[in-house]
Amino acid sequence: LVILIAMAGGLKQTELVTFNVGGKIYQVLREPTLSLHPNSLLTQMAEDQKDDKPIFVEGDQDLFKYVIDYHRDRKVILPITVSTDAVMRELKRFGLEAAENQIVQDGVPFPSLMRRVAKWQEANVSRKRKATLDFIGSLIAEVASEKMGQAKGKAFSIRRNDLPCNEKEFDRLFGRVSASQVQESEALKDFERSFGYVFASFGTGSTASWMSTEFRPV
Repeated sequence: LVILIAMAGGLKQTELVTFNVGGKIYQVLREPTLSLHPNSLLTQMAEDQKDDKPIFVEGDQDLFKYVIDYHRDRKVILPITVSTDAVMRELKRFGLEAAENQIVQDGVPFPSLMRRVAKWQEANVSRKRKATLDFIGSLIAEVASEKMGQAKGKAFSIRRNDLPCNEKEFDRLFGRVSASQVQESEALKDFERSFGYVFASFGTGSTASWMSTEFRPV
């Protein structure tokens, strides 16, 4: 993949400098792009070059384009998906000290957006927790529906090995929730309303510690 940062018809080979950044090729002009920053590591590497072969550069091949942007414009405009701090670190790697107002996000009200993202993420965590609890409750209720007929109106227990999941799956699903949280799942509430059995546990810790569980007639 060749990325031409600057090209013009009739350029001599020596007027272009080619950088190989981890296999990704960038070509830039000596004048004026590199010459604007005489103390830049890239400028010094270009001055030391004895032939027209690509100069190998150890750096982030995706962030390197912003290093070239700064050489050319003394300013970098970033999409929201690119970290400002990461670009600042990359500039310093090549001997460039950019002020904060020279690295800007592209037309995005960034603080406002980040607040909306944080609010959405918080809500999404709650959605994921509820979905996990509902899924666990459904697993337990399904097994309970099979055992209920044998119990003949009496209390019955569900143990860890009654559930349709292996030990690894059990720990992944059950290891981060408590008995009281699972008790609030819609599946277990519906089971109680439908069949008159209330879900109870023998402990108060995480689900992994309180299995087995018991269903008691109301």
